Amino acid sequence: MAEINNLPTIDIPNVSKNSGIAASWVNSSKISIHTSKILDEKHHERYDSAIHILKPEVILFSPQLRKLVNESNGVFLSIQKIKSSPSDVRPELLKHSKQYRSTLRACIESLQDILGKSLSDKKESLENFLTIFYQIECIWHLTEILYVDVVPGDVVLPQLLEWIKFHFPSREGMARDILNQKAIGADLTYTYYWEAVIGCALHGKLDLVRGLLALHSKADHPAFRMAEYILKTMPVYNVYGGYSVNEFTVRWKHWQLELSLNLDSKAFIVDDNLEMIMKLIAGEEDVLWQFASYTDAWYELLAAKLFYTSPCCKQPELSQHANSMSKRWHANRPSDNAIRALMESHLHQVIKEIQYMGDNGWFAAHLVDLLYTCGRLKVLDKDQIEVTSQLHESLILEYGNTLMGHHSLWQCGASYLIHCPIQGLARLEILLQSLPMVSEARINKIIDIARDNNMDHVVVSICKIQGVKCIKRGRLGNALAWALKAQDSGFITYIADQFLKQYAEIGRLECRDLLENLGFCMMASDRLTFLGKYCEFHQMYGIGEFKEAASLLVSLLVSNLTPKYFWSILLSDAIPLLEAKEVILSSSDCFELLRCVEAHGDDPKFQDEIEIFRLAVARNLARSLSLEGCQVEH
Repeated sequence: MAEINNLPTIDIPNVSKNSGIAASWVNSSKISIHTSKILDEKHHERYDSAIHILKPEVILFSPQLRKLVNESNGVFLSIQKIKSSPSDVRPELLKHSKQYRSTLRACIESLQDILGKSLSDKKESLENFLTIFYQIECIWHLTEILYVDVVPGDVVLPQLLEWIKFHFPSREGMARDILNQKAIGADLTYTYYWEAVIGCALHGKLDLVRGLLALHSKADHPAFRMAEYILKTMPVYNVYGGYSVNEFTVRWKHWQLELSLNLDSKAFIVDDNLEMIMKLIAGEEDVLWQFASYTDAWYELLAAKLFYTSPCCKQPELSQHANSMSKRWHANRPSDNAIRALMESHLHQVIKEIQYMGDNGWFAAHLVDLLYTCGRLKVLDKDQIEVTSQLHESLILEYGNTLMGHHSLWQCGASYLIHCPIQGLARLEILLQSLPMVSEARINKIIDIARDNNMDHVVVSICKIQGVKCIKRGRLGNALAWALKAQDSGFITYIADQFLKQYAEIGRLECRDLLENLGFCMMASDRLTFLGKYCEFHQMYGIGEFKEAASLLVSLLVSNLTPKYFWSILLSDAIPLLEAKEVILSSSDCFELLRCVEAHGDDPKFQDEIEIFRLAVARNLARSLSLEGCQVEH
């Protein structure tokens, strides 16, 4: 835990000796804070002032880090697909780990570019971002070396040296500047000559050291020629070099003995710096610490110590060396602690430390997921009960929860929650319903995610809310579309009723395009079926297909789908068809109409037309019977 003294202090306005502070949770990441003043000590009445919202800074919401969030999400989802693979997934996971690091490196380079062009008021935050992600990349790279890309024999030094070279390139850059000139007497020309030589020696870059010594003004002196020979013949372990660890150790010790004899005979006394470098190479720890000023981190010194004293060091031996080196350096930053814990194989401690790095959980969630998938993560609680799965899920859950709070990253957040098998979907269900419904496009995305994860009640709830909003605005077509999306038959029936009642009141069907193209959706409820068919009746009538319109009208009358308030309208619609010049309705149709008017013709709205209706039916019946009789005779 962070020390109390290091926690930030936040001033709340309007606080005095007669007031206190009250707070309450707004959501998982926001607290509302306000002063509360006691006006009457006897009754303890309180006066609440302005409310202040306290929430953590989420650096991942910065535009400069948006690409990192999106690209790493793609890698995360790709890893989820290979989790169930029965084959060895380690090579694939190594590839994915390098993709994460590539994303980090691109982010760092982008930040450097932006920093060089930014105004002074933004530089502090950009520099903070750079520091955080430099450290993350460094720790991730070491984790990959120690836990993902494990080499045969478990000898870690060659990869550690590559790690140091990658993250501390400045001295090698100095060396290459000098070597490019190829000028003898470089020690007299370049003030940083010995810094470059010592830096390369600490990193185990012996070829560069030899090249630099060859440019020294005394390069022809026997001491320098001896140093060249010693460096050239130094055995360097390579797992694929053809020697076993034991064979290499014998050769290396023989070489080291020869070097020690040369030092004892003062062979390098001609130049103090040369002699100090040869003592470093001989493994003298006092000299190593004298060169500490040429390094930026304790693990640079650690790599040099291992290179010159224990070149076949395996991971289990790394712990002791790392512990003693970091303590003497007094390294105590979260990144230092995380690197030491990695070398000590204490992954639970690593996870604790990287959560203090200020990256809002990006690092912990993705690194732990990678280690968990590799099968390299095993975490025990204080009772020695394994809690690896719970820890893995909790970190991904919190990261996903954080992203859900952003207006454009919430879909990324949802994809993390979906892959939390215990609590993820329950959390997602709550958060989806709390998202601001700012546009129809966003609402449709929310609905798609809910439907894909079988949250049908969430879909119904959201659609119903949107449908009700549309009804209040008088947009029945939109309301019906939402009801159909929800597949809520009760709500669909209600909206179809509103269409029919509106028609009954104003005599006009709204949203004809929608209603005429309902297709199979028409079957979602009986009332919508009736509305769709009635709209179809009007469509046929409008284009002059009177027989088809009449047939459809009769089928509606006999279907038992007609609402009580709509009978009079259907009966009224029949009158023009009954009085048409051409006989459209058959005698059986007329009998159905008479049956309907007897059963439903008592509507007060129809009383002015009932006699006209009966007369029209009688005339049409007489005409149809006559016509039908003639057709029988023929």
